[in-house]
Amino acid sequence: MKSRIGAKSALWYTSIMGDAVGAAIDREVLPRAVTRVESLLLSAGARLDRFVLERYLRRTAFAAPPDGDALRARLARALEFYRDRRFIDEPNRFFARPSPLRTETRRLGSRRDGEVVELTYSSEFVPVFPEARTDPVRSNPQGIARWWRHRRPGHPAMLCIHGYAGGHLWLERLAFDASRFYRAGIDVVIYVLPYHGPRTPAGARRSGEPFFDMDLVRTNEAFAQAIYELRALVRYLRDAGTGPVGAFGMSLGGYTTALLATVEPELAFAVPMIPLASLPDMMWAQGENDPRMARAIEHGWSLAGLRDFFAVHDPLSRPPLVPADRRLVIAALGDRICPPSHADVLWRHWGRPRIHWYPGGHLAQFRRGVALSEVRTLLRDAGLLPS
Repeated sequence: MKSRIGAKSALWYTSIMGDAVGAAIDREVLPRAVTRVESLLLSAGARLDRFVLERYLRRTAFAAPPDGDALRARLARALEFYRDRRFIDEPNRFFARPSPLRTETRRLGSRRDGEVVELTYSSEFVPVFPEARTDPVRSNPQGIARWWRHRRPGHPAMLCIHGYAGGHLWLERLAFDASRFYRAGIDVVIYVLPYHGPRTPAGARRSGEPFFDMDLVRTNEAFAQAIYELRALVRYLRDAGTGPVGAFGMSLGGYTTALLATVEPELAFAVPMIPLASLPDMMWAQGENDPRMARAIEHGWSLAGLRDFFAVHDPLSRPPLVPADRRLVIAALGDRICPPSHADVLWRHWGRPRIHWYPGGHLAQFRRGVALSEVRTLLRDAGLLPS
């Protein structure tokens, strides 16, 4: 059991974070008193996150829609549609059971005991909200995933889900340390979210941009599409001869992993790292001080309205289906993009499973190697890897 953080360390933690975030986290989940080196790492990570938030994320305001009145009316209709309680109580009403994937495979190279292949597939996802089916801004329907595959069948497989603005496969390979997990005996499959990487629509300024914009319908339907495709990949991998299939996601991918764990009963393990737990609370954190939220407020939105709109994919709306001993939360003490309180509330909702805290922030993941080793330990303790 983690030892409780002392009063001196609690004061230090709150001062480093620059606010009262530390007060929201039960002291029993925080690490033992940190060392001087760890305090420097944590402080550096928090400062980098703050810099990126202030100079980039919060200054990237939503573009004004060409017809604001029409968008307001459509979002009002969408809100009535999405707040149907049956979407929460019966997840398959919103997250449709997928059709089998029809893939094309391209071999990229060999590995000891296996190979790396690229999977492409045409997504058969159909937007849930009928009006979204004619949205002119759609994610590239051609899905893509990269698979580090062992030659012999039966190896556990790990779906890796990247964060917002990611999806560049060469970079995600490094972020998820695909080669090391492969050497540990795990098939690694890096999945690209809708609107990201090679699936970014023409005209978007950056990877992932349409995932979060003034048309909130796109956000809901993007999550529905991601879960549809991930569920299809779970079945595809099992049919291809892998062992149990789980998910490991970072940031937005951590949120998606936590969501998938509430929908897919065949998911063998779930590891959200530096996760979001509540999209509305994160978006509303700065209120009118955030230019994006200022524009949203101009269009009649409130925190309560966002919570109603996004409830269909809130990972806190349903219990996880993954067994308790196969859940792991990884969080950064200095995270200023997905603050530690998000990891804490998800950990509580999940029944307080394993949790690992590392010094550093969301972007500067100091000592991330130790955190990633916790994933391998989880799989080994669950009997999915040889001891």
